[in-house]
Amino acid sequence: MISLLRGLYSLFDRLSKALSAVCKVVLVLSLFGIVFDLGIGCILRYTIKYVPSWYEELARFLLVWIAFSGSVVAVEKGGHISLDIFGACSFRVRAFFRLLAHALMLVTAVMVCWYGWRFAQGGWFGVFACMDFMHLFYGYVGVPLCFFGVGMVALRNIIGNITELITGAAAA
Repeated sequence: MISLLRGLYSLFDRLSKALSAVCKVVLVLSLFGIVFDLGIGCILRYTIKYVPSWYEELARFLLVWIAFSGSVVAVEKGGHISLDIFGACSFRVRAFFRLLAHALMLVTAVMVCWYGWRFAQGGWFGVFACMDFMHLFYGYVGVPLCFFGVGMVALRNIIGNITELITGAAAA
């Protein structure tokens, strides 16, 4: 049983690290894109008094991808907001409450993936106002895709917490 849990943990650890690496690339590209887009918009606004109509919408599109791909990276590194109010409790009590927190994170990720995907599908029927060549789907699909990554990390952490509860030692 323990070897199966450790094998599953290892598998989900590799998957979550791979997803995090992809999200890091998306994050960096989106960050450079938004800085370039807004920088060019500011330069054009104050030099030639002309701003392309699409520059603001591109910034919104990239901001969605920055926020949600950054959430995968933060959760994978354990850098999300947390509060340890059970520090004085035993190891098993802390492991149980971490298990509970990660289970809630997994439920939330599944819900956001489900409803986010349905919302993204509706994006095929609309286009960005100033970028009529681009469907809203491409902006909205970042939400379920990135929350899939959050769910993978939560699942890895759940398996690790179950292993900790059974063995009494840290999973990783």
